[in-house]
Amino acid sequence: MLVGGSGCGKSALLNEILNSMPEEYSVCNVPFNYYTTSELLQRVLEKPLEKKAGRNYAPPGTKKLIYFIDDINMPMVDMYGTVQPHTLIRQHMDYGHWYDRTKHTLKDIHNVQYVGAMNPTAGSFTINPRLQRHFSVFAVSFPSMDSLYRIYSSLLDQHLKSATMKFNPTLIRLSTKPTSKKYMSLNQMATAREAT
Repeated sequence: MLVGGSGCGKSALLNEILNSMPEEYSVCNVPFNYYTTSELLQRVLEKPLEKKAGRNYAPPGTKKLIYFIDDINMPMVDMYGTVQPHTLIRQHMDYGHWYDRTKHTLKDIHNVQYVGAMNPTAGSFTINPRLQRHFSVFAVSFPSMDSLYRIYSSLLDQHLKSATMKFNPTLIRLSTKPTSKKYMSLNQMATAREAT
């Protein structure tokens, strides 16, 4: 699980890693929000699975499935202090199954794992320690100004040099550095305002 402030690149970093996984892995993106319930989550989690023998469910063929849960700490905390989606994930991680909601029978879920990202300054600010214990937690800090300048300069440079866009070479040379610097100064002003 990656933990860091908004805009520090947690989701982009995980998406890049997950998209470069070998063919034997498939990825299911599961974005959380305040209104995510355990029922909605279970439908999303079951969608890429297929029934195997008996009560066993797994990804198609011999694939392994990775659920990427973005903003894992966003769902609503109920009046008992629990978070329904967290409880469903924890049940699966602890016991390897969840229940069919209509037949009230067990569904054993195999060949899946979870990765997550959260912003500790939004949502419920934390997740239940009984769920968090299943994850290795890594802090992701916001990139330095030099790193941001390099990131935005290279993005803008690639966009302006795109063969389909056909920008004038003089415009490309003149606009990349000043535009990136202007963005950086605006970003610093916005960040300073948010802090106050």
